[in-house]
Amino acid sequence: MDPFNQSAWAQEKFSKDFLEKADIYIQERRKLIRSMSSLFSFYFKEKRAIHTLDLGCGDGVLTEELLGKDGTIIATLVDGSLTMLQKARERLTAYSGMHFIHASFQELLTNTISLGHFDLCVSSFAIHHLEMKDKKNLFRYIYGHLNAEGHFVNIDVVLSPSEGLEEWYFSIWREWMQHMQDQLNLKDELPEDIIRRYKDPSSMNKPDTLEAQLKALREIGFRDVDCYYKNGIFVVFGGKLKP
Repeated sequence: MDPFNQSAWAQEKFSKDFLEKADIYIQERRKLIRSMSSLFSFYFKEKRAIHTLDLGCGDGVLTEELLGKDGTIIATLVDGSLTMLQKARERLTAYSGMHFIHASFQELLTNTISLGHFDLCVSSFAIHHLEMKDKKNLFRYIYGHLNAEGHFVNIDVVLSPSEGLEEWYFSIWREWMQHMQDQLNLKDELPEDIIRRYKDPSSMNKPDTLEAQLKALREIGFRDVDCYYKNGIFVVFGGKLKP
């Protein structure tokens, strides 16, 4: 059985709960998304009808952000959760040129799903569910589906390079969640529960260090590989295909 179908993400209640509280759980979530859209505006400002691939699209928030910059985008959104895909459909119902595919990363990597080529591939808080070997395979898959000078941008969590830094990053994260819960008067879930699950394999979370993932992108052949934004364990990174 596909590992995704055995995970909590395949459960409708879990997926809906995450969507409702994403801005609480994810530190500076809106700033992370704006970093991605800034790259898009800078590199694609002279182009139209840009083909984008949104991997692990969730409720379609990344694609919606891009459509706010350019309504001519032709987007393919992929997610292993039917609940997430339905939310994405609802969010993007006003736009044409949207294509929705129900598939897990494992199905993509086994070539059971056929995709075309894209100018931009984005992903948000999905790739950390893969082991490093499969992360590399997915990065390679993305590389093979980008047009010349195409970009890959990943918003995700990463493993801290040391225990000392992890403690500090967790402190920042804890303060953020507590602040957001206080603002919204929510007391139903403690920040410690979220922090504990961040690298708990039973929760399908398998973060790796930022450096290991940047190295993997370079080895595959991506150019201009870098971390575009970082706040504790939350990062935006990627690279581009050579001309």
